[in-house]
Amino acid sequence: MIKTMLGAAGTSGLAVETVPALREVRVGEVLDGVVEIEGGIAPLHIARVTLDLVVRALIHPDPRRQPDGEGAAGEGEDAPEPHHGLIMIAAETIATDLALDAGQALALPFAIEIPAHAPLSLGLSTAGLRTRVEVDGAQDGADGDAVRILPDRWTGAVLDAMEHLDFRLAEAEIRHIPGDACPFFQSFVFRPMSLRDLRVECVDLAFRPRDHGVHVDMEVDNRGSLFTAAREGRVGFDIDDELLQMGADAVAGLLREEIDRLKGPIMA
Repeated sequence: MIKTMLGAAGTSGLAVETVPALREVRVGEVLDGVVEIEGGIAPLHIARVTLDLVVRALIHPDPRRQPDGEGAAGEGEDAPEPHHGLIMIAAETIATDLALDAGQALALPFAIEIPAHAPLSLGLSTAGLRTRVEVDGAQDGADGDAVRILPDRWTGAVLDAMEHLDFRLAEAEIRHIPGDACPFFQSFVFRPMSLRDLRVECVDLAFRPRDHGVHVDMEVDNRGSLFTAAREGRVGFDIDDELLQMGADAVAGLLREEIDRLKGPIMA
């Protein structure tokens, strides 16, 4: 819980506090809570109170949307560099046209649905609520509060299975290309901890929501040796309720089968 005092011209000490009911929420569920606003020393007119769900991500500018320049897309000294920033993945206007007397307190309830494609709060990936209060005669003020976005049952089953197979999460990255219909995706890099997978450099997973399930894109990077070159293999498969009903061993068995197939036979 973070209380922000808005001291811009005209706000006169307006205080805003975002209070989510829970600190953790699963994708596809609803996060509710209240935004508490306390007036300052003078009456105010609040034009709008908006709640944004944002995540921090590595933003990859789309070279197709850059001005024409020398060289191929992404080449040359003027090629845009990836950079970290905030992505808005959901937003809700929770109040408009409010009259706030000096010292008056308001509690504005909110309920914001977490999209099925929302990035998960794993690794260095972070998410938060950003409350913006637009006050007549003043700049926007903002209050923020961190939340953790947890996986749905299908994605969670896959992540648990990878741990069961003795793979450890090494990296989770959110990539963002502004302007696309689904402008970001999240990838997870797992590294093997057992001798059984000694030839595996890493396993990359990405998830795409489906009706009553999730699609998994798997990439297995294999180490090279004195006589063989490093190589990679890819496969896609679905995780649904029918598989989950068969138990955790069935999910782990499917992942083990695909990893073993993609890493290939032992070469002399």
